[in-house]
Amino acid sequence: MSETDPLIEVVVHVNHPLPGDLDVERLEGLVVFALQSEERGRGWSISVVLVGDPELQELHRRFMDIDEPTDCMTFPRDPDNDDEPGGDIVISVDRAAEQGPEAGLTTANEIAFLAVHGVLHLCDWDDQTVDDRGAMHARQREIIDQFSRLEPAR
Repeated sequence: MSETDPLIEVVVHVNHPLPGDLDVERLEGLVVFALQSEERGRGWSISVVLVGDPELQELHRRFMDIDEPTDCMTFPRDPDNDDEPGGDIVISVDRAAEQGPEAGLTTANEIAFLAVHGVLHLCDWDDQTVDDRGAMHARQREIIDQFSRLEPAR
């Protein structure tokens, strides 16, 4: 559970080898910060599950009927129950390792970018159109930049 806000529960489950520079506590703090930035959070519970391509491809096939790898999927707890807000964010470490360098990011930074992407989906952001996707990516970068400015120097 994150120590950043006791009213928000964030747990990272590691089911795949991680890059050496990934700080799980920082990732939890970023998820809490993203929720707070979207004026959400009180009572929220989010699990971030870090997996490999095979696991996420299986979820992609099962829930989206698309049999190919993807980088991130989100699963809201129960959209009809406001008493239990939150959900699961499943991220492929393999996709992050491939996409990160293509975007000039480390694998750890790409995982952080995808985690914020998942948070925004849980907060009802949509990326079905080019404009919506652009706005969502801009918001992700804004949240990560704000979070980075708040962190103590390493």
